Amino acid sequence: MDVVLPPQTTAPQRTVQPPAHLKGVAFPRDGSPQEPSKKEEGLSADELAKRQARLQKRGALLRKVLGAGTYVVDEVGDYRRKKVKVYVQYEGFQPGAIDRKKELRVAISLPDSWVDAPAKRLKEAFLKTYNSRFRKSQIGDCLLAVKDDSYLTFSKNVIGDDRLIGDVFRENDEVFVVTEQDVADLDAEVAKLKKILSDYEAEVEKNSTVDMEELTKLTTISREIDPEQAHCLLIGMRQCYMLPVGPEYTVADVKRFINHKGGRDAYPLGSLDVALVENFEINVLGDGDTMEALCKRVYGEEASLPRTIPLYWGKRLQDPKYFLWIPTLHTPDSFRGPGD
Repeated sequence: MDVVLPPQTTAPQRTVQPPAHLKGVAFPRDGSPQEPSKKEEGLSADELAKRQARLQKRGALLRKVLGAGTYVVDEVGDYRRKKVKVYVQYEGFQPGAIDRKKELRVAISLPDSWVDAPAKRLKEAFLKTYNSRFRKSQIGDCLLAVKDDSYLTFSKNVIGDDRLIGDVFRENDEVFVVTEQDVADLDAEVAKLKKILSDYEAEVEKNSTVDMEELTKLTTISREIDPEQAHCLLIGMRQCYMLPVGPEYTVADVKRFINHKGGRDAYPLGSLDVALVENFEINVLGDGDTMEALCKRVYGEEASLPRTIPLYWGKRLQDPKYFLWIPTLHTPDSFRGPGD
């Protein structure tokens, strides 16, 4: 029977362990268990969670808040004007990019009159504090920035000095100071990730063993399974299928099958991951792994085909700014069968 693949969702839900050659590369994660000592983009798992929580506390646009007359009740029961704050910080282009002793995060309360002030005024308020504290490593020319919509945690939108504070910042905003070198480092990091992922996509074609004519003849089966034929059990997108395979077939061949049957637009090759579940972890496989090798990995070194190899597959999320298929973020139904 033909593969009928469901429509895609877009919200991130869980992470996986990327292929070996991508481990250690700074990609975002979304809550999978990590060792407390494990670092990601310069932060421990706990610090990363705190950072993400702070970013989610963004309030209303400052133009709607400053001078709006919002009052709160203090600890003695008196009404007082609510302080409107933003948090300005310097950490290089990403956490851990500079000496942690030289990082600084300052809460700045904004007067109502700043609603039409240029962003430069907020920047200068921070620089006065920073440069007086770190006289031997003062910050010179720089701009302010805020987190953008990208899944990459270091990616930011740079704010020009002449933009009005009330129009570009929000209450409780995390505002970052970036130098020209920081912006250059950020662009270089994005370029590096694009190159890594571009090379990764090229590996699919390089490791394919099935030509297109044979690929078009492949079809999943649900009954009358030949016990003399090796199969992989494809589990993903809330569905399961048995796919006949040969011992020389690779993970790249499985990806090309999903890409062909599911539709090239719906499931681009660069968006697909195939994995084994080992020790309660989803471990993404390399494109060159053969069915024969995976059989031994699942059943032991003495095992041989024909056997059924359970393979889990999913679709990566595409970064909304850089259009990269992020290898550690997947759609919610990825790697899930009908009963999950």
